[in-house]
Amino acid sequence: MKNVHANKADLSGIATVAAGHPFRGRIDPTDGAKTAVVQMRDTAPSGVNWASCVRTEVAGRREPDWLRPGDILFPARGNVSLAVLINESIGSLQAVAAPHFFLLRVTRSDVLPAYLAWWLNQEPAQRHLEQNAQSSTLVRNIARPVLEATPVVLPPLPRQEQIVGLASAMQREEDFLHRLRQTNQKIMTGLARDLLAG
Repeated sequence: MKNVHANKADLSGIATVAAGHPFRGRIDPTDGAKTAVVQMRDTAPSGVNWASCVRTEVAGRREPDWLRPGDILFPARGNVSLAVLINESIGSLQAVAAPHFFLLRVTRSDVLPAYLAWWLNQEPAQRHLEQNAQSSTLVRNIARPVLEATPVVLPPLPRQEQIVGLASAMQREEDFLHRLRQTNQKIMTGLARDLLAG
């Protein structure tokens, strides 16, 4: 069904795009450090696994761009470029994004961050990125102007809320099925071991 009331905009018209925190070298864990660093391995379509994030000291003259609910992380490189929403689960944690992420912040009140994250992961946005990325033989790189030029379709807020609700329900179902598959696998492994022992 066509959405006659939807508007279209480039990403740069609805969100700011900044680079992640400029760490100079490797991101090493520091004992007693409070700042969490979100790296690619800590993210999944369902969000950030805060427990797996390295804790380190953040040096530098300027105040870091601390992550907050509503921020969106988008990988600048890699063959899978999926947007990840920072949600309320961050709590009061002090966290920054690693340098290989773009940090997106919605600037318009008629755009839900969760909707924008969802849209960036859908086929039309992914196709734009695929067609305009700079690809080496191994890794795809997405330049900031390419990301900023990504076309975004903006239905009215109530429709955005519906879509986000549906996507969230589907993600919960996916997570549940994943856990169920793991449990089933454990049962089968246990059964095989019992047979071997018997």
